[in-house]
Amino acid sequence: MSKSMRRNRFAILLVSVCFALVGGIAFAKTSPELVKQEDGFYYGFGKGATAEEASLDAKRDLVSSALTATLRAVDAKASRVTASDESVKARLGDIKPYAEAKKGSSPAVTYRIKITDWDKKEKVYADTLRAGLAARVDALPGKLNFSDKMTEALAVLAALDDAGETELLTAQPAGTELLSRKVEAICADASKALVLTLSVKDGFISPASKFSVKAADPSGNPVSGFTLAVTWETPSLPTDAAVTDPTPVLATVRTDSLGSADIDYPVSDDYRNRPVTLTVTTAFSSSVPSSAALKRLDAADAVDACYVHFDDVNNAFPSVSVPAGEFNAGAVAQDTRAGRKEAARVVTTGSYAIDVGPVTNARYAAFLHATRAESVPEYFDNSDYNQGNQPVVGISVKDAEAYADWLSAQTGSKYRLPTEEEWEKAARAGKETIYPWGDDSPADSKNANYKGNGSFDTPSPAGAFESGKNDWGLVDMAGNVWEWTSSTHSEDTASTLRVVKGGSWMDGPTELRISNFRDIDGEMGYPDVGFRLVKEE
Repeated sequence: MSKSMRRNRFAILLVSVCFALVGGIAFAKTSPELVKQEDGFYYGFGKGATAEEASLDAKRDLVSSALTATLRAVDAKASRVTASDESVKARLGDIKPYAEAKKGSSPAVTYRIKITDWDKKEKVYADTLRAGLAARVDALPGKLNFSDKMTEALAVLAALDDAGETELLTAQPAGTELLSRKVEAICADASKALVLTLSVKDGFISPASKFSVKAADPSGNPVSGFTLAVTWETPSLPTDAAVTDPTPVLATVRTDSLGSADIDYPVSDDYRNRPVTLTVTTAFSSSVPSSAALKRLDAADAVDACYVHFDDVNNAFPSVSVPAGEFNAGAVAQDTRAGRKEAARVVTTGSYAIDVGPVTNARYAAFLHATRAESVPEYFDNSDYNQGNQPVVGISVKDAEAYADWLSAQTGSKYRLPTEEEWEKAARAGKETIYPWGDDSPADSKNANYKGNGSFDTPSPAGAFESGKNDWGLVDMAGNVWEWTSSTHSEDTASTLRVVKGGSWMDGPTELRISNFRDIDGEMGYPDVGFRLVKEE
């Protein structure tokens, strides 16, 4: 083929392609969404499986565009307005398609309406809507029953939302106050007279606990027939539960003639033996989910409670009884590493019970939750230290005593920090040994968490070393974390020094001896100091 023929064919092909493109553009009107939009009109485009669906979709789009344009004329940042299918049909029932998809294509249609024609139609629609709703609003102040007043007010707001008129329809034809704002103000004023009260206060709960909420006015008169929203959820705190962040449980309840409504505890195992929060609010915003004002009212009316659920409190805080009587404190005869400060002496104690293990992050988190603490220990945001089954660290003597006071109030038993002698007596378990398990160094059998133990370089889960138990079943009496006591060796009554016992994961094996101790500042928190409690008997 000659070069001239190849050039001619290429030219013909190029002309054909250009003609096809130009022709495609010229006939673009056959695809409704590509209709050229002219000034002075509102447009709406829709598609659907059927012609009817496409038509309704296009009308929705047109009404939404028109309402949004009207609103943005006064608020340029306003969100797009939507309206219900019923209100769309009422506004545009007689409109004719401007463009439709070709037969055989997927149903699609475009509608358009002159802005002046829309304004006329919308004025008639708005005036009719206002006339019906304004009369209902004017009657609201006369409704003395709280439930009736709120039900009617919410119905008016829902009707405005349904019509896409929440931010458009004024209370008066030539006024500036929005009808929705007038109703919202009535709702806000009425909700001030609502008092919600939970039957169970912050603290421990069990499977036997029964929950209810009461709605009343400030004088105590019950608010009956009123719907409330209930939410159960768990706080973001250390836990030893298998599921750390279970899905919130949502429900609604309705008050009876006495203004009360029972609340069921979640049946899921994920809500057992852990801190939980119950929140009860008004359910105003459920009628109009898009209303920011109603959401604020719901939040303002909310009441909550911070609980800690236990199937069995005794199992949750296991302890071992220690009998009253004398015991030999200080260094035992075979302990060649003991210093002069650990001199042997005979001590007498009363009977008491002592925690099987150190207080864990999970248990301390329960205390923080139930007391609505505003601060947490220094290391609670560090994954090396904040696992639920690790001993809590970074707390002062005052913090430990606050936990003990709270636990005492919840259980009815008296909890406190042990004295140095009580701690040591429990660690010995009636024996004369260097360590809780015997005389062998922890380096010989790796039965404690100490520096260089080969298993952990952070605090270990409480009880991780089974061979480190003493004869009474107490765990971590040596290693893992030092433990606060209430004792001090200072003769200065104002001293903040306190004795800690047991050694830690940051110390060598020698520091783990029962008779060993340190005096440190009790007002400070440390990454290797925790505590366990005694319970008076």
